Amino acid sequence: MEEQWRIANYDPEWRNIFLELGSKLRESLGERAIRIDHVGSTSIIGMDAKQIIDIQISVPNLDNELSYKFRVEEVGFELRRENPDKTKKYFRELPGRSRTHIHVRQSGSFSEQVTLLFRDYLRKHPEDCLAYAQEKHRLMKLFKNERTRYVEGKGPIVWEIIQKAHFWSQEVGWKPEKTDI
Repeated sequence: MEEQWRIANYDPEWRNIFLELGSKLRESLGERAIRIDHVGSTSIIGMDAKQIIDIQISVPNLDNELSYKFRVEEVGFELRRENPDKTKKYFRELPGRSRTHIHVRQSGSFSEQVTLLFRDYLRKHPEDCLAYAQEKHRLMKLFKNERTRYVEGKGPIVWEIIQKAHFWSQEVGWKPEKTDI
């Protein structure tokens, strides 16, 4: 399997890679993007992760694809129409570039908010961050050649963390911090 399909030790360079890509996306999209955020495991300091940068772009109207599609593509990404998740538009890097996942979501939607909540909760709860990383390592050993089973295997711990994050959000009055870019 490719080099990026393994769990690597946390690398502080992931933040710099996001900042470079995020800045290019912000320049291209301007105010068409309400938020541009570093999400996923590479966005959590200290967390082991697959070496894939995940970026969430929040837009006012997901269905108005023409307002953002070409702007994301001009930065070096292509829309993947075969994406089964109807809550987002999914873009990937062009061939030969480092693996990057761009998730364009409707601003204020459940999927946008839960992604930010999950990230913010793990950033503040190192014990759950460690448990999640350990489970990813365990699953990678079991399913290193079966991506679908690896992803499905994360489901129980992801939902457990989301439930904890939900209660935490109520305790602290969580709302998303200012956009990363």
